[in-house]
Amino acid sequence: MKKILLLCLTLLLSITLAACGTSDDSNTDNNAANDSDTNENANDNNEDANTEDENTDDANTNGNNNDAAENDAVDLTNASLSVEDAISAFQEKFPDTSVSSIQLDEERGELVYDIDGFDDSTEYSAEIDQSGKIIAEEQEQQDADDRYEELMLDDYITAEEALSTASEASETEGITARAWSLEFENGSPVYEINFEDMGSQEVDVYIDAESGEQLHVEVDD
Repeated sequence: MKKILLLCLTLLLSITLAACGTSDDSNTDNNAANDSDTNENANDNNEDANTEDENTDDANTNGNNNDAAENDAVDLTNASLSVEDAISAFQEKFPDTSVSSIQLDEERGELVYDIDGFDDSTEYSAEIDQSGKIIAEEQEQQDADDRYEELMLDDYITAEEALSTASEASETEGITARAWSLEFENGSPVYEINFEDMGSQEVDVYIDAESGEQLHVEVDD
C-alpha cells in the first residue's frame, strides 16, 4: 500500500513539473514575439523618419538649386565681347559677307553670339564665344527665292538701350532678361528681348531698332 501511495505521489509531482515547464516555455516564446514586434515597429518608425528627412533635404536642395540658377543668370549688358567685335570675328571667318541677324544668349553658363550672314550665293552662320572664338559654323547655298537684308548697326539703337527700354515694360517686372536678338521683321529691323524666370513664365518685348520705341509685348505663362 505504501508503495502504491509513493508511486502516485511521484507521478503527480512529475505532471506538475511538466506543466510548469510548458508554461515557462510559452511565456518565453510570447516574450520573444513581443520583443520582435517592438523592434520591427521601432525600425519602421526610424525608416519613416529617415524618409521624411531625406524628402525634406531633397526639397531644400532643389529650392537652393533654383535660387542659385536664378542668381547666377548671366548679365546680358555685361558681355566682354562687343557686338562689333563679334561681327568682325564673323566677317574674318567669312569675308565679304553682310550680317542679317545677331543674337546673344546663354549657353552652358556662358554668353554666346549667334550671327547669320550672306553673300551673293551662300548663307552663313556662326556661334562665337566671349573670347571671339568661333565654336560652331555652318554654310549652305541660297535657294532661288531666298531674300536677305543687311543690318546697319550705325543706324540703330544699341542692344543695351533696347534692353533698358524692354525692362520698363510692366510685364517684365521681377523677370530676368535671358537673350536678345536683332533681325528684320516685315522689312524693319527689330530687337526681340526675351525674359524668363524659373517658373517657366516667358515674356518677349519687341523694340523698333531705328526709333527705339516699344512695339508690342508677348506673354507666355
